[in-house]
Amino acid sequence: MTSGRKNEVGSDTGAGLISTIAGLLVFLALLLFATQTLIALYARSATTSAAYEGARLVAGARTSHDSSPVPDEARSRAEDTIRSQLGSFGNRVELDWSASTWDTVAVTVRAQPPGFLWENLKRGGAPRIERTVRVRVEQMQ
Repeated sequence: MTSGRKNEVGSDTGAGLISTIAGLLVFLALLLFATQTLIALYARSATTSAAYEGARLVAGARTSHDSSPVPDEARSRAEDTIRSQLGSFGNRVELDWSASTWDTVAVTVRAQPPGFLWENLKRGGAPRIERTVRVRVEQMQ
């Protein structure tokens, strides 16, 4: 029993495979860079929020600000809070309280944002995070 169909392979068979793979690779590359950008933006936002909370804790501390603009006990509690709010990223941040004055508490946070791209691609990636937050010292009345 023969069928009226021919079992021929057309000349266009598989022609869309290469363009589909190329399109998929371009899409995945764009998705990778978009994800890296979103992670860097989230790290900046979380770092700024944690720095503000730490500066607020020092400025509102119920300790005397007479001997130092940033009391050691309040500073160590604030640094613990900042690092705990940032999670594992908090272990890689550098905190600087030297810009504080008697009227304002200032904390500068410096860190390299987290990423998952290869080292040679990260060089042109997100710049370092450097945020300075200032909060006025609360005066007891």
